[in-house]
Amino acid sequence: MCNASSDLHEHRVPVALIALLFAAFWCSTASAQEASGEAEAGSLMKYIEIGGVVELSASRERSFEDEVSTSTAAEQLELGIGIEPHDWFGTEVIWLHEHEEDEEEHEAGHGIGIIMATVVIGPPDGWWWLKGGIQFLPFTLFELAEVHAVHDASIGPFETGAIIDPLSFEYGSKREKSLVLGVSMGPFLGNVYGYYGDDERTHDPRTGFGAALGYKKGEEEEGGLAFNLSYIDDLGTLDSFQEGLYEQHESSADGGHGPTAVYNEDRAPGWSLATQLALGEVSVAGEYMIAQNRFEPELLAFGARGARPSAWSFEAAYGFELAGRSGDFMLGYQGTSEASGLGLPASRYLAVLSVDLWNELLFGTFEWVHDRDYGTAYEGTGANGDIFTVQLGLEF
Repeated sequence: MCNASSDLHEHRVPVALIALLFAAFWCSTASAQEASGEAEAGSLMKYIEIGGVVELSASRERSFEDEVSTSTAAEQLELGIGIEPHDWFGTEVIWLHEHEEDEEEHEAGHGIGIIMATVVIGPPDGWWWLKGGIQFLPFTLFELAEVHAVHDASIGPFETGAIIDPLSFEYGSKREKSLVLGVSMGPFLGNVYGYYGDDERTHDPRTGFGAALGYKKGEEEEGGLAFNLSYIDDLGTLDSFQEGLYEQHESSADGGHGPTAVYNEDRAPGWSLATQLALGEVSVAGEYMIAQNRFEPELLAFGARGARPSAWSFEAAYGFELAGRSGDFMLGYQGTSEASGLGLPASRYLAVLSVDLWNELLFGTFEWVHDRDYGTAYEGTGANGDIFTVQLGLEF
């Protein structure tokens, strides 16, 4: 699911604070229970929402270099705990526990860490809300987290039907310490946010901001329409640029071959447009994002000029019921433009079949992904690659 492993150790944050908050609430509830007897024994649980997903998968991949490999992922767990002691207040913590392999040391092991910890304040069904903590910035709406917040006060996230990360998610995701202020006026929603984190360009803390304006009408189950326009002040703060671009240039610069300070002040704002339409058993969702201006050629080039990278994802899904089993069939098309320097493929086609195996708790998923790389003239291989994945998931 989410490629969160590289960020887990960076975000070992307010575990003690969340635990302290939970303990304080537990104690206050326990005192009330002593006074009211066994009739109040279950009163605490009505404030708590617990959910998660366990996944076992096996995949076979043919890379752009025509190398074939197989892999399995076991003991993968996502667990979310939401506490809403008051209608005006809610908090959520999501953990990830998964099997992982260190690409440099080639050692397999397990990683555990907090990937999201947030507090939400706002009146129930009110016109404003405030959400702070470690969370995905609301720039991309294709989020892959299976556990959603107790306070879901935005038009997203869009739940992809795929196992693999959508290209727009890879391009535009950023999990960071941030504070989001949201407002709603009828079907119209908007938010502004500020974020704080390290920057590979300067190795100093970096602050930034963004905003979004959306529209949501109807309910997805019965039919509805939503769209969202988002802005972020600097694409260079996103994970795909920080990890795939600036770290590589830093390594080159250490060897005396790369740019030095040319990228330290290079800023490229980004825009994202997302939409979702649901009509009965059919739903479509799409997202497109692009840099506002071109990067310096010394930093991110495409051919003979600076690149203006963009990415998009489009999915069409159909829900069905066959032999007493419900399921979903999804077709997707994704792609990028002038993004070879970010290590993303030029295009991607995928098909996903997911079937309920038991009581809408146990699901089986089969996924086929076909990627096409950029041509050799643009630092690619010009080759194709395929990934076949079978996954067994338990949601609770």
